[in-house]
Amino acid sequence: MKILLITYYFPPCGGAAVQRWLRFIHILTKKGVQLKVVTTLDGDYPYQDESLLSDIPSSVKVYRSKPFSFSKLWHFLGQKELPYGSLQNKKTDSFGKKVLYWLRLNFIVPDIRIGWNPAAYKSALRVLRQDKFDYIITTGPPHSTHLVGWKLKKRYGIQWRTDFRDPMTEIYYLKLNPPCRFTLALHRYLEKKIIQNADLNYIVSEGIASSLPAGKKEVLYNGFDPEDFADISYQRTEVFRAKYVGQLTAGQDASPLLRALSRLQLPLLEFFLIGTRDFPATAFPVHKIPFLPHKEALRELVNAELLILIINNYEGNEGMLTTKLFEYIGARTPILCISEPKGEAYKLICQTESGFVSNNPEAIADYISRLYNRFLKGEDLRTKGDISFLEVNNQVQTLLVPPEQKKESFSKL
Repeated sequence: MKILLITYYFPPCGGAAVQRWLRFIHILTKKGVQLKVVTTLDGDYPYQDESLLSDIPSSVKVYRSKPFSFSKLWHFLGQKELPYGSLQNKKTDSFGKKVLYWLRLNFIVPDIRIGWNPAAYKSALRVLRQDKFDYIITTGPPHSTHLVGWKLKKRYGIQWRTDFRDPMTEIYYLKLNPPCRFTLALHRYLEKKIIQNADLNYIVSEGIASSLPAGKKEVLYNGFDPEDFADISYQRTEVFRAKYVGQLTAGQDASPLLRALSRLQLPLLEFFLIGTRDFPATAFPVHKIPFLPHKEALRELVNAELLILIINNYEGNEGMLTTKLFEYIGARTPILCISEPKGEAYKLICQTESGFVSNNPEAIADYISRLYNRFLKGEDLRTKGDISFLEVNNQVQTLLVPPEQKKESFSKL
């Protein structure tokens, strides 16, 4: 089988956006799939992680093209970096920044990475003229990448599958800061056309799949790769380490956690922020660690007594499943998920016996206290539930079914 992947985020881009397909590629090549990748050269990445380049199998040929970048214009207009994960203004923001965010929300559809599309299309076309593929697949966010697949499908009739790691119109930053009616209608039109015209749409969760327009869809979880943790072992220390790894994005409310921590008098508890740029001020002592290469971040996940997950709070968040959740589960460290006890994250945490879900400060404080006391007694805190069904080796099976067989196995949601 031959697959062409078109993706904006790919190593040396770091962070969560690249992990899903980096894991999939690793397993697919082991199963004999020939993969080629069309991606960016010097894209607008939230993080750089050069170490991930060594994780790309040698058999995978990567074609890079430079996107038109809005970052230079953004810098010229006085902003440090392009927005990532949030389009909400703060009271302290300048008038100029508020105007820029309004323009971004209402005039750049579906997202600001659309500047790569012309280069991506030309690059993909060159690859398709050199070789034949069973199908191409576009992954988003950025969902503008799906427009490249749609154009190739319309013009050349190639088999095309999409991969939705997040919703499109219902994505959290648009729910929390919606554009004008016309722009929102344009988002919905593009979303509907993409879903309807793709031969198959892979969706990261059942909740997101049901919220998208009617079409041919299959749920494909992120999963985790056990090999990532094969040479990492938990090392107990004298302190109870609670860790939050990654960015805080729009709608992630840390206040229930901070209120819980302020109630606790646990002298051996230490709280760590890893690769987190913006976090609410707190009187509770916080250890800040900058962004780490992926392997080092995994070591931090394993070498902790508690991992913090915060689900974005917005209407329709029940289907939100982050890449981080699956790595948290794979690390076997207890998870404290700050969210209402509902939705797919809650379901998976309960099913795998991986932790506790609540947004009630009292319940959160009680859970931390119980873990802390078990730690003081020397008890083993590592989770023991069955997580084998989330291994990426099981998740990728649907990607291996040829298009002619998929025609009979589509599930319309």
